[in-house]
Order: sequence, then structure tokens, then C-alpha cells
Amino acid sequence: MSDREREHGRLFWAATAAGWGTIAFGVWTLLQRSGATRPLDFTTWLIGLALVHDLVFAPIVAGLALILGPRLTPRMRGAVIGGLIVSGALVLVSLPPLLGARLADNPSLLPRAYGMGLVVALGLTWAAVLGIAVAARRRASRGGP
Repeated sequence: MSDREREHGRLFWAATAAGWGTIAFGVWTLLQRSGATRPLDFTTWLIGLALVHDLVFAPIVAGLALILGPRLTPRMRGAVIGGLIVSGALVLVSLPPLLGARLADNPSLLPRAYGMGLVVALGLTWAAVLGIAVAARRRASRGGP
């Protein structure tokens, strides 16, 4: 095993330990503050969002990538598929506040206009995709790589 492989192995295990430590702290905090965090509701949302991701979001993105991929240039393909992935992740993260995961006795818990925030984030995402597409087209017209 080379020095580089050993170093990558150490980095992997250090990152794994840090990740599991963070997860353990999160679970401990969730349980210690169960009155405020409502662990059962959190677990329901976590499992539900994982299922939505695996059964809805991932197949839609994969299907769109299969349909759009051959119609796009290689440079634009990555930007468009990346935009789809980011858009889906933004929607999934926005679902709890958008669907009313607000406590009736605490209206200040989720005080922002989350629908508008999602629209702005999606707009910025697709503006970036458009910018990448325009740059790719300009480079191609100049004969660049």
C-alpha cells in the first residue's frame, strides 16, 4: 500500500468518525430536548423524505436525465442535470415548513415566507444553469475546449 493510499484511508476514517460523532450528537440533542424537537414527528419526516427522495425524486431526475441527456451538449448536460438535482433537493428540504410543520401554539417557530424563499432559490439555481449554458455556447462558437 502506498503512502497516498494510507493517507486517504486515514482521511476516510477520520471523516467517518467525525460524521458518526455529529449524528450521535444530533440524536442525543433530539432526545434530550424531546419537548421541543418532537422526536416521533422528526422521525416521521425523516423517513418520509427519504422515501420521497428514493421513490419520487431520484426516478424523476434519472428519467429526465435519460430524456434530456442525449439532446444536450456534453457541457450543458452536467449543468442541466445538476440544476435538476439541486432543484429537487431544495424542494425536499422545503417540504416540512411548506406543508405546515408549525406548532399551533407557537406561530413564531417558522416565521418566514418559505414558499417565496423556495421560488427565489429555484430561480437562482436556474439562472446559474442558464449562465453556464451561455458560457458553454460562447466557448463552442469560439472553438474553445
